[in-house]
Amino acid sequence: MVSVWYEDFKNLFNKYLELVVDCISEFRDAINDFEKMALSDARRRLSKSMEKEKAADEYRRRMMSLLEAAEIPPTYKEDVSHLVKRLELIADGVKEAASTLTIIPYLEIPSSLRKNYVRMVDKIHEAAKRASEAVKALLDLNYDKAFKLSDEVERLEEEADVITVETKTMLVDLSDKVKPVGLLIVLFDLLNYLELAANACEDAADVVRALIVEYKSHPFK
Repeated sequence: MVSVWYEDFKNLFNKYLELVVDCISEFRDAINDFEKMALSDARRRLSKSMEKEKAADEYRRRMMSLLEAAEIPPTYKEDVSHLVKRLELIADGVKEAASTLTIIPYLEIPSSLRKNYVRMVDKIHEAAKRASEAVKALLDLNYDKAFKLSDEVERLEEEADVITVETKTMLVDLSDKVKPVGLLIVLFDLLNYLELAANACEDAADVVRALIVEYKSHPFK
C-alpha cells in the first residue's frame, strides 16, 4: 500500500516537474517571439519563464521539507536529493539564460548564429520534457518506461552537444562581425547556461537509471 506521505510527496514532485518544463517552454517561446520580431511578447515570456522558475523553487523547498520529515532510510533521502539537485540545475541554467537574454540586442545577432540558439533551446526543451516524464514514471514505479525515457534524454543531450560545438565554432568565426566585443562575451555566457541545462537533463536521466537499478526490487513509498 502506498503511504500518505508518498502520495503527498509525489504530487508535489509532479507539480515541480511541470513548473520546470513550463519555465523552459516560456523561454523557448520567447526565443521564437524574438525571431518573429514580437519583442514585447518575447520580453513578457522571459519574465514568465523566470517566474515559473521561482515558483518551481518554492515547490522544491516544500517537497524537500516533506522528504526530510519522512520516516525512510537516510540513503533514500540522499538519493532523491541528488536527483532533485540535477533537476534544479536544469531550471537554474534556463533562468540564467533568460536573464542574459534580457540584455542582449537579439536581432543584431547574425541570423545563422540565432538559428543555432533556437535549435539548442528546442533540444533542451525536448530533453527536459523527457527527463520530467522519466521521473514521473519512476515515481509511478513504471521502471521500463522510465528507463526508455532516460535513454531518449541521453540521445537528445548528445544532439545538443553537437549544436554547442557548432555554435562555439560559429562564435569564433563571426567574432569580427559581432560588435561590440562585450556582446560576443555575453553570447558565450548564454551558450554556457544552455549547455548547463542540457547537461543537467542528461545527469538527471543518469540518476533515474541508477535509482531504477538500486530500488527496483525494494521501492520506497
